[in-house]
Amino acid sequence: MRPALLAPLAILALAAPVQAAGRIADPVATEMSLTTPDGFVIKGTLTLPPAKRKVPVVILAHQFGSDRSGWAPLTEALHARGIGTLAIDLRGHGASTQKNGTEVKVTSDFAASAKAVGFDQIPSDLGLAAAWLRKQHGVDGRRLGLAGASMGAFSVILAEPLVHPIAVLSLSPAGNVAFGDHAMDEFKADILKGQASVLVMAAKDDKGAYDNAEAVKGLPGVDVITAEGKAHGFDFFKDRVDTMAVFFGEYLTYHHLGQTHARPAKKEAAAPAGDSSN
Repeated sequence: MRPALLAPLAILALAAPVQAAGRIADPVATEMSLTTPDGFVIKGTLTLPPAKRKVPVVILAHQFGSDRSGWAPLTEALHARGIGTLAIDLRGHGASTQKNGTEVKVTSDFAASAKAVGFDQIPSDLGLAAAWLRKQHGVDGRRLGLAGASMGAFSVILAEPLVHPIAVLSLSPAGNVAFGDHAMDEFKADILKGQASVLVMAAKDDKGAYDNAEAVKGLPGVDVITAEGKAHGFDFFKDRVDTMAVFFGEYLTYHHLGQTHARPAKKEAAAPAGDSSN
């Protein structure tokens, strides 16, 4: 059963990041490399904040044409809350461009890149990354999260049944065409299969992402935040990093191991103008 959101989204959107007390060391970064069944070498960075016990980790899937560095503001906010991150370069992006010894990179053409690179395999790649992550020292494999932007946002939903995360952030979910003719049906079905608590965020004039967000509004375990404007993906999340960090803090630190009672988020910072939730 999905745990209920500890604080209403109206409060969640007002919460500011909590600075960890007594921090005596910087987070420790470890480079990751794994090879997919079809031969892509996927690169990433696992960063764990110092802790006396195993920590929860969020796997981050960036948007088309970007790379893992785009998540920097969120990774910093999560590390400050004692949450680790595994930021990967998706196949064909960043340092993940080697396939069976040949360079295979995305171009500016999304549809052509989706076919050439195999974007429909990204959910499986995230499943492999989660399996690798659960074997790493210092990681609490029972407390994983997923976060994705745009194409990555669609991918993390499809990866839910493979990864078994506690919480999923889907930021401007888009790129349906890369995932087959029945992509939206699978998107909805995998939310239900995955049993994670899902937060979907989109701008109202970002048509594809907004339509996808509206399509899952009302599904069990799903909260939707929409805002005015047309900002997409990383452009949309710049002013909402605190909200995202609080969301993962609620589920990965307070709701872990079946505990359902915890302190509510504090009203400490103003929400971005124009945001609303269901």
